[in-house]
Amino acid sequence: MTTNNEPTKRRITKHGNDRWELDFGADANGKRHRRVVETEAEADKIISECRKEIKRCGDYWARLPQVKRQVVVATLQEMESQGQNIAGVWQDWHKWKAENQNVAVTPQPYVACVDEFERRKLAAGKTKRYVRDTIGVLRKFGAGREQQHIHKITAADLEAWIDSHETWGLSSRRTNMSLFSSLWEVAIAKGWCSLNIVDRLEPVGKLGRVVKIYPNDTVLNLMAAAMSNEVTQQVIAPLALGFFGCMRPEEVSSVKALDAGKPPFGWDCIDLQNGLATVSVDVAKTGDQRTIRLQPAAVEWLKLAKELKNPLPPENETRLVDQCCELIGLEEWIRDGLRKNCATHLRVVYKNDYDVIKDMGNSVRILLKHYADLHVPESVSLEHWHITPEKVRKYMKTDEWKRVVETAAKAAYEKAKRASGEQPAHWASGTSRRAH
Repeated sequence: MTTNNEPTKRRITKHGNDRWELDFGADANGKRHRRVVETEAEADKIISECRKEIKRCGDYWARLPQVKRQVVVATLQEMESQGQNIAGVWQDWHKWKAENQNVAVTPQPYVACVDEFERRKLAAGKTKRYVRDTIGVLRKFGAGREQQHIHKITAADLEAWIDSHETWGLSSRRTNMSLFSSLWEVAIAKGWCSLNIVDRLEPVGKLGRVVKIYPNDTVLNLMAAAMSNEVTQQVIAPLALGFFGCMRPEEVSSVKALDAGKPPFGWDCIDLQNGLATVSVDVAKTGDQRTIRLQPAAVEWLKLAKELKNPLPPENETRLVDQCCELIGLEEWIRDGLRKNCATHLRVVYKNDYDVIKDMGNSVRILLKHYADLHVPESVSLEHWHITPEKVRKYMKTDEWKRVVETAAKAAYEKAKRASGEQPAHWASGTSRRAH
């Protein structure tokens, strides 16, 4: 209401019943507001509360010119029509003021910010793998804008680049937004910009769990790609330990052990004669030492890998896995996907989830809880364990394999044509996100 007067009451008859009507007067638009109650006592109570409210606010409101009162009411009504309120608008103003009160920044090229980010993260104890993969993403965005001052890069620039990656799911989008947010926080701390542009992007909400494993055809193609030449053959061991030996990627790479100066996982940890692989307490992610009972397919692959002198821990693993994926046109790399395949298909072999847990490590309890819902047919799981080196060699002589490689090559060529000239390879090459 726009008047300082208290509401008036009067007795009325409504639908044949005695009622009391309260008249609150007219608002800024001339619309009168009335309310009907059943009893005079209820009407008196409302009037009493209104008097108290007028007493609290009346003095200030009474001193406002009529025109200003009308502006206040009209503004409030417009805010409400847009789903806003006074408290929210006031909070946003304070946020805006904090972001813009100190716009003086020291101009710094984007590439220098990435270098500082790398230095800080390594100094803070982040793993080399994490920093390497993160820097790869940051540099890809920076291709062509290496010397642009970071405070001049807008949220629209970053959003457009993220949106251009149509193959990214919501999880990848959220992860990479977090990486860029960390970069901008470093720039703010150094005084190179005053605003984290990621705050102006639409946040990705809580994601539902998407359960995925690779089809057997993809497993077959990936192992065939690894066997396709002498270079990629050096990555057979880590692929086999994931797909058929249920090891975590960071266990195969011995990230924790190497960072701590402890003995890594190597060929001396694998007993091919008895089909066993020991994951030490220094190597295991959860700190629980376990001995994996290698299935026959795993033993065959590891025997081949040892004959080919595969290094363990692996060397250039990410680059070699990327080459395999490019050869067969595999775009989506499922995080920890090899191990998830192994866990799913081991359930059919053991017929007992607790036996699976012994090989997988204790965190597999959660994994099995979800992957059991895939209801993979027993025949499909058994076929996974028939993907042996011999089967792959035979497959690589078929027209089907040739078509896979040719289709992937054509798709890569078309993609390269579309992207030509967009990124200087010497700076934007980075490191792939893939790790088995």
